[in-house]
This record gives sequence, C-alpha cells and structure tokens, in this order.
Amino acid sequence: MGDRILIVDDEKNYRELISLFLKSEEYEVFEASNGKDALELFGSIGPDLVILDVMLPDISGFDVCKRIRETSEVPVLFLSALEDEGYYVVGYRAGADDYIAKPFQPSVFALKVKRILARTKKADGNTVRAAGVTLDESRYQCKIDGAEVELTQKEFAILLALMKSPGKVLTREYLLNHVWGYDFIGDTRTVDSQIKRLRKKLGPYSDIIKTVVSVGYKIEAPS
Repeated sequence: MGDRILIVDDEKNYRELISLFLKSEEYEVFEASNGKDALELFGSIGPDLVILDVMLPDISGFDVCKRIRETSEVPVLFLSALEDEGYYVVGYRAGADDYIAKPFQPSVFALKVKRILARTKKADGNTVRAAGVTLDESRYQCKIDGAEVELTQKEFAILLALMKSPGKVLTREYLLNHVWGYDFIGDTRTVDSQIKRLRKKLGPYSDIIKTVVSVGYKIEAPS
C-alpha cells in the first residue's frame, strides 16, 4: 500500500468521496467522524497526512491540529466549507500545511495531496518508520507517536537495521556482526538482551519486533 492518509470529517458523503478518490490513487485510507476518534486513530496508525475538516461535532478541527502539533510534524490539510480569510489564518496558525475550501476541484485536491507528501518525503529522506515508530538516522533520534525516546547506540543500530529491512529476518549472527563487529567476543544472547530492552522502550509498538524461533528477528508492522 501507499502512504497512510487519515480523513477526519463528520459528513459521511464527503468522507466516502475523498476516501474513494484517494484509494484509486493507491493511498491507504483511514476515516474518523469526530475529533476524539481522530486523535486516537492518529496515535495508533501514524499517518503520513491528515485531511481535516474544521467543523467537527466535538472538538474543532483547529484544536485537533494543535493537539497533533504538540507531538508531531505530520502534514495537515484543512478541507472546510468555511471560506472566510480569517479561518485560513487560524488554520495556518494552528499548524496546517494547506487549506482547501469545499466544494473543491478533484484535480487541484489531488495535486495538493501529492505535493505535500512529496515535500514531506524529501525532508524525511533520512527517516524510516514502522507503525508509530520513527527513526531519524541523521539526527540519531527515535520517536514514538511523535514523542522522543532515548535509545542506546546499540539499541538504535539494531532497530535501524531491522526497520530498514521490513519483513526480512535478520539472524542473531548478522546483528552481532553488523552492530558489534566481527571481532566481538560473546554469544547471541547479547542480541536477545538488547531486543528485550528495545521492546520495553517501544511501549505500545513492542510487538512490531517479531521473534523467528532459532533464527533471529524481523520487523512486522500492522497494516
């Protein structure tokens, strides 16, 4: 599947229209009809883009955007029937990357989505992600749902190796040689100990590291 996009809109018809259109472009789409569900879903799926309506039944889209910005720089595109210039200003101040008024031209909407995602990928060229876990290789930084988590050098190296090869089983011997070096004197239980600590630090995403009995480990993020 392609990039993950979260659509937040209380109008079912609009949600379904946008979802159908994005799925035809091979994006992986998730939907929420209110702010509370949107924030919960955001935390669980780690989307690449949020398409957010302003007028929601519980929390305003502006407040949802502000909450997202507390922990994440994921792009947010407002899609709203509110066309007044003041709303655009409030939206951008809340942290939005763009603002489109309803009704919209599908061709313009598609271009904006593609441009935002392309710009984000260019900026994130040194990052890898699995579920809600993001590693920035250039900054030596790990974030879980946007919040930074401290990893040791060895933990970071192991997780990076696994996340760069999603679905591929990396043997304990490979990880020992890759992380510790070929001249390391020790056994494979060293890798198991590091994996145990890593899983604890990954919290709700501890299960993305799968054990392949008698072989090694792999990353398998839920779809």
